[in-house]
Amino acid sequence: MIKTITKEVLIIGSCYLIFALAKNLTDPSPVLKAVTNGWLVLKLESALALNWEAFIQQVISKISMGMLVAITYFYVVGMWLGLIATALLTFLKYRTIYIDTRRTFVISMILGAIIFAVFPLAPPRFMPGLGMTDTVTMLGLDPAPNSDSAISYNRFAAMPSLHYAWALLIMTAMFRIGGIWLKIFGFAYQALMFIAIIATANHYVLDALAGVILLVIAININRWLKLYINHLNLYKNSAQIYFRNFHSRLRTQINNKRLYDIPDQLLSNLREQGGFTDQYYHNRLTSHRAAGINSYRQMEFRPESTSLSFILN
Repeated sequence: MIKTITKEVLIIGSCYLIFALAKNLTDPSPVLKAVTNGWLVLKLESALALNWEAFIQQVISKISMGMLVAITYFYVVGMWLGLIATALLTFLKYRTIYIDTRRTFVISMILGAIIFAVFPLAPPRFMPGLGMTDTVTMLGLDPAPNSDSAISYNRFAAMPSLHYAWALLIMTAMFRIGGIWLKIFGFAYQALMFIAIIATANHYVLDALAGVILLVIAININRWLKLYINHLNLYKNSAQIYFRNFHSRLRTQINNKRLYDIPDQLLSNLREQGGFTDQYYHNRLTSHRAAGINSYRQMEFRPESTSLSFILN
């Protein structure tokens, strides 16, 4: 069990490290492009009446600044706690769900890194004139607030929101496990994460919608991969059974000293499997069979000739 857990931790950790490096290497501070994309997103949200970011942050801050602080900590820490708890629960009791969740998690990282490279986006906290407070930096939780390094921190990896996509992934796992309390937890977790990504000014509403689309695509890719892997395993098992049976028949023929029947058996196997029976190889196998029969006959015991030669000598 410990060996298996260590293996899983190394696999997931390595995948996330590669994802982090790929995501961060795509950030040579394209500020102008990221801000331009930010204005495009804001215009689209205005057209769709989805520009709720400033409103949500103002409502929460008016209710309680303590609530806004708690939501900020949940944004920074809650995602990892939720992922780790879900991984442990599914790994220990629901291994099939764990495998699907892990594979979907990795697929979503790959897709996210590609989108971050193609579409850098300045989050609401970086948009001038939007009037939103950067609560993560205000509380000193930003890993690199002043960094321009391409390998330390990507400030423009906003769309899609992987925070929300992975929160939905956790909810999906809870619903698959079943149980009313786990379903309530999964639904409440993703709802709270949606509020957190908006209230902390780290994502737009459209980022969350993009996260939903990303997760749906990742889940379907996982289903296709699972079907492909199942077909491969089926072909592998069929091939193993065929060669095991052929090897058994071959050993039986060798033990019965019927070596001259082996070429015919090979040809019959090719015909059964729909393989080719080229005339050249057919003639060669037939000639080898005839030679085998002749040599076998030459080795046959003839008592009358043996006795005659003994008398003459």
